[in-house]
Amino acid sequence: MKKRNLLALFILFVAFETNSWSQEFLFPKFGNPELSRKPSDKSMLRVAAINDTLTLPFEDDFSRPGMYPFDSLWLDSGVYINNNYTARPFTIGIATFDGLNQYGSPYHPSSSQDSIADILTSRPLDLGVIAPGDTTVWFSFYYQPQGLGDIPETGDSLVLQFKDTGAVWNTVWETKGRGDTDFARVTLPVLETKYFFKGFQFRFYNIATVNGNRDHWNLDFVRLKKNSSSTDSISDNALLRPLGTLLNEYTSMPYPHYKALSSQLAAMKTTWEDTITNIKYGNPGTSYTAQAEITQNGNPLFTASGFFSTPAQNVLVPFSFPLNGFTYPIQSTDSAEFLVKSFFSQSGVASNSFNDTSYYTQKFYNYYSYDDGSAELSYGLTGSQNVSLALKYDVKIQDTLRGIQIYFNPTGENVSNKLFQLVIWQYIDEVTNQDSVLYRMINQKPDTFDGINAFKTYLLDTLLLVGPGTVWIGVIQNDPQVLFGYGFDKNTDAHNKVLYRVTGDWLNSSINGTLMMRPLFGRSISAIFVYEMENPEFPFSVFPNPAEENIRLQFDDSNGHQFRFELMDCLGNVILNNKISDSEEIDVSSMSSGFYFLRLMNITKNTSSVRKLIVQ
Repeated sequence: MKKRNLLALFILFVAFETNSWSQEFLFPKFGNPELSRKPSDKSMLRVAAINDTLTLPFEDDFSRPGMYPFDSLWLDSGVYINNNYTARPFTIGIATFDGLNQYGSPYHPSSSQDSIADILTSRPLDLGVIAPGDTTVWFSFYYQPQGLGDIPETGDSLVLQFKDTGAVWNTVWETKGRGDTDFARVTLPVLETKYFFKGFQFRFYNIATVNGNRDHWNLDFVRLKKNSSSTDSISDNALLRPLGTLLNEYTSMPYPHYKALSSQLAAMKTTWEDTITNIKYGNPGTSYTAQAEITQNGNPLFTASGFFSTPAQNVLVPFSFPLNGFTYPIQSTDSAEFLVKSFFSQSGVASNSFNDTSYYTQKFYNYYSYDDGSAELSYGLTGSQNVSLALKYDVKIQDTLRGIQIYFNPTGENVSNKLFQLVIWQYIDEVTNQDSVLYRMINQKPDTFDGINAFKTYLLDTLLLVGPGTVWIGVIQNDPQVLFGYGFDKNTDAHNKVLYRVTGDWLNSSINGTLMMRPLFGRSISAIFVYEMENPEFPFSVFPNPAEENIRLQFDDSNGHQFRFELMDCLGNVILNNKISDSEEIDVSSMSSGFYFLRLMNITKNTSSVRKLIVQ
């Protein structure tokens, strides 16, 4: 049975996620908040040098930074470049096909029909210099249905087409939807004379239900080569997945709480772990020099390196370094950021630097979190009464609880006027079914605003002193039958910290993943928190990012409005500020390596938006 709209998904997703009849559900997101900044033209999506006609080989493993396909290789921007939607990655970076356009919105929100959704079209290639019928020209790629997203059903499909000399698109491969599998490789010869011309193109597209973030396919390592074969060696080695936190309990915690621990060592993992994937069909094994590095503003705090090798091909090469008692340093500031970097090199081997390096930013701001900031699916509850949802946190010191962040995903239905209660519990005991409410704020509404992330901040109307010890944060739904699309992170797992109640009993969640709710602490909401979570009021792009010398801001100044920028460090201190016009350059060559915030202000309209900037 085809899924037609999100509110009709409940029973279907019960069997999918829990294999039992339950009242907690996972379902697809209606949109993608990360893509919803709605740039005014495609040039704002990614900037790169563009050639009229490309020559072979053509290769993309989608490991370059950014959310959109690389403009030098691709014409379209509908697919989503990310690291989040696969549980078993082939390398860092995939292209995800779904039911959303380049702005993160459904192609047809009210449609229940299957149709072409995302299209990924190559730039024209020059195959005219190759003799027609050359049997050494081969096309290959890896694909995966579903991953951590929505299952493409049998009526859905992923399709590959070649364009011939008559500008006709010919289907050369397709596959039907099915449940999650490992990445599979497809290799196809390019043989027919009609493809050997200057201007040849290929494209992928998916058939999907286009009313939401649905029917996922993941694509990786697309290659078109001469002097190749069906067993062509990719001859690349890459990191398998992005780095995660080195904290052992949370992905982030308030910096004053971390500093107040009797031993910061207790908050840290003891080992740095990562994995290289050796992608060499038919070639001997490889040796690597792997390295780990932690810096702050370019200053090294921890380094490690080691020599690793494998005699086999197409295998995973795990490597690890003891942290040797490393802890993030204690400083006088209220917040801090540290850049964690993992990378490797191979002696005498030219390699793709984009998939050889992985970064993670360890944030110490004013909140606790279990999640990584990315929601792959939505979590929902329905019941007959007392629908409650709670997430447990172990608060390390006594501090003022200032607010709660909740990641709301659009559900496809208007729930903006539906009410819920924001609740803090002093304790919840699922064994005795006893609980004690410490605080309650009524008549709250969900907010699924567009922005770089979809966390909505609810500031408490009363100062609340909590900790040290356990506190539960969450909601009680006024209407037990209304679906609130709570953000759900499938790349981390804190389901043992989640309790829910849909009738009268508290139950532990049975769905692996992390509910995206965060408590905010401190004397006030700091500048860095405001900049991090500010809802962008108008779109603009910063490139290149990361940057070394100069950056440009791209935005729409065609209405004659006046703009000013502010470049701030991670503490909110203004380093540079001046008036600016579209595409004007800003020199950052003298700035220290690290993370910054760039605020663009529309002086005429008195609005502003903020983006992050990495200076290398």
